[in-house]
Amino acid sequence: MSQSVVTIRLNGTPYQIGCGAGEEAHIETLAAEIEEVLQSLVGSVGQIGEARLLAMAALILADRAHDGGADMKAAANGEDAAAAALEQAAERILTLASKLSSN
Repeated sequence: MSQSVVTIRLNGTPYQIGCGAGEEAHIETLAAEIEEVLQSLVGSVGQIGEARLLAMAALILADRAHDGGADMKAAANGEDAAAAALEQAAERILTLASKLSSN
């Protein structure tokens, strides 16, 4: 199997990611989804450090995947339900981040 390298940007930082040939567009799409979450977090909590932002984004995406069964059915009925689920997850993460920051 042939290897490719894709450069993605997350919160302004470039990362080179190895992937299989033909998977480049998929990796770029996934990176765009992560970047969207990151920019939403930056808008909410500011630039609180790359590691913390990436950790929070990972938690949001993991929460979305965990609730994926219900969200996927809701998304089939409209994107508004999926957006609401993401906002709820973001609120939970922001609450947790706030608690962590005050410690």
